[in-house]
Amino acid sequence: QSLVTATNPTQKQLDGATGYGITDGCGWECDSYIRNKGFGKQVDSAAGIMRWYYDHVSEETWIKKPDQTYTIDNTQVRPANYATAFLYTYTPHIQGNENFWALWQKWFDQVYPDGTLVRTANNNTVYLIEDGKKRKFANMTALSTRFNPELVLTIPFSELGRYEAGKDISIPNYAVLKNGSQYYLLDYDTLRPFASAETVRELGYHPDEIIDITAADVATYTIGNTITAENKNPAGGILRIKETNKLYYYADGTIFPIFDEQIAAVNFPQLSIETIPAANLPAAEQGDPVKFKDGTLIKERDFSKVYVIENGKKRHIASEEVFTGLGYQWENIVETNQFAALNHPTGQPMYLRREMTDTIPAPSNTVVANDTTPEESTETEENIEALMVRTPKDEWKFIGQQYDTDIDSYLIADAETGTILAGKNVDTVRPTASLAKTMTAYRLLREDLPTSKVTTYTPAEHKATYHHFRIAEGEKVFNSDLFDAFLISSLNTPGRMLVDAVEPNEASFIARMNTQAQDWDATHTSFVDVTGEDEHSVTTARDYLTIFQQVIHNSTIKKSLGTTEYSYTEFKDLDGKPDHFDTHSNALTKRTDLPFRIIASKTGYLYESGANLAMLVERKRDGKQFIIITLGTVDHTQRFDPPKALATWAMTAL
Repeated sequence: QSLVTATNPTQKQLDGATGYGITDGCGWECDSYIRNKGFGKQVDSAAGIMRWYYDHVSEETWIKKPDQTYTIDNTQVRPANYATAFLYTYTPHIQGNENFWALWQKWFDQVYPDGTLVRTANNNTVYLIEDGKKRKFANMTALSTRFNPELVLTIPFSELGRYEAGKDISIPNYAVLKNGSQYYLLDYDTLRPFASAETVRELGYHPDEIIDITAADVATYTIGNTITAENKNPAGGILRIKETNKLYYYADGTIFPIFDEQIAAVNFPQLSIETIPAANLPAAEQGDPVKFKDGTLIKERDFSKVYVIENGKKRHIASEEVFTGLGYQWENIVETNQFAALNHPTGQPMYLRREMTDTIPAPSNTVVANDTTPEESTETEENIEALMVRTPKDEWKFIGQQYDTDIDSYLIADAETGTILAGKNVDTVRPTASLAKTMTAYRLLREDLPTSKVTTYTPAEHKATYHHFRIAEGEKVFNSDLFDAFLISSLNTPGRMLVDAVEPNEASFIARMNTQAQDWDATHTSFVDVTGEDEHSVTTARDYLTIFQQVIHNSTIKKSLGTTEYSYTEFKDLDGKPDHFDTHSNALTKRTDLPFRIIASKTGYLYESGANLAMLVERKRDGKQFIIITLGTVDHTQRFDPPKALATWAMTAL
């Protein structure tokens, strides 16, 4: 009925949307159709009969099955799978199923999105995939004036053969063309007429640059807006507002916002950015924000998913197998900001055909990571608690008001000034446990951790002593996701993977952590590992106040430490469990009944350290912020209760 493509469908088309209940015997008069008349009923009934088919295919002999031969319209048909067998059960005619096949090929079976540049391994000819067709570039100039040649994918000859040939691209972009007395500027597939030959001369185009074309050539292009002598930059220009740093594309009396400088670099590489005062912004109509051009690979900062842009939408590339199977290159991923990414609606995800890959992507399974605590022990709880470092009672020292607690060392400080308002044993040296991870994270970012790159897990190099990270050898994860797993979930192995991404010699990295601590005058702090698993990584509450203050000045660290939950998908999955979801290791972040809001926090635990916790909190009644550090909470099972009680006391006492 062409219902999907009909611009103004009739009521009859809608009432019989899927043809459900219409048979050869009675057609549109069938009772089975009358009972299921109407768009909603038609869609629901068609979906229901598909489910019914799979539930009964092994029970009913008349239902068509795969790998069996049937005579349909005097033609021998052997369905290759259940999906095809169902189609011939539902529509027992050759023509109907040929129509379905043709529509499927046209709408769904084109693997490469519009905007993709492709070639085959044995031929240097480059094609542009556009509107489901392949358009040949007749020369490199035609290609390089439109696209970055480094983005060309090498694909199988069989894949290229699936595409119908479209119009060749032979003339350089922004070339001046002439037919008779009429001059044009070629703007991709649009011809923009010049107002006159004098306009061409006034704008500085040289006669030797002009290319003659025929009227037949002109007919193959869309005719665009006329260029006058006032159009000093017919290709447009990029403007940066000095006061706000905002970017705009300006063309033909319209300004178009640009949400990320990467868009300007990708879409308009030939244009330089002109910085102007806001007062000089042209008085022009504002158009829609500029989107990335088709075929661009993008990834939102701080997120792992990679997309390819097609027709203004972002299509998720489902896995590394799909990414590499399609021929994409890691270095071509453009990292962009949230606003630019959100400006592109999400389209259909990208997958490979079965015959294009040796393996099928494993099904998704959501797995929740474990807490990072020492392995199970045969020791009794009493013996474990005895391992915790304690300050002898006769050596206890307090600052400010005293709070009665079993926590071995604590402090409450004014977040703005760093002044300790109340404290206990703030200079006692104690194991950091996972509090060390904040220093590791700080150094990683200082050493230019490539967050948009991936790291491959190698157990011999990366597996931590307390390894609770669900990952298989050879799997790949974006560094930005490892960073969250390291800080939010406090998983150890991701930290070692990240350090390896910036410094193969872990000992050298640890040395720089210690140098950083000394530079901050945290003189009683010493690190021997990057995760805090070793009890010989030590600090004091006073030292850690300094460290925590410094690291949360970094917005990336502060954001991770304040994130209550997160999820991501492995870039390369080998165990059939690509999806991860976890929550913050600080259980207090889930509480909404507290007199304070947790802005950022980090946990830590070893037998020797007891439970450690550092928090930046904001008092709800007046917005005042405090840093609260507790080192050495004895009872691991109830480890968040004493810090909660201390923080609650501080909200009223200080």
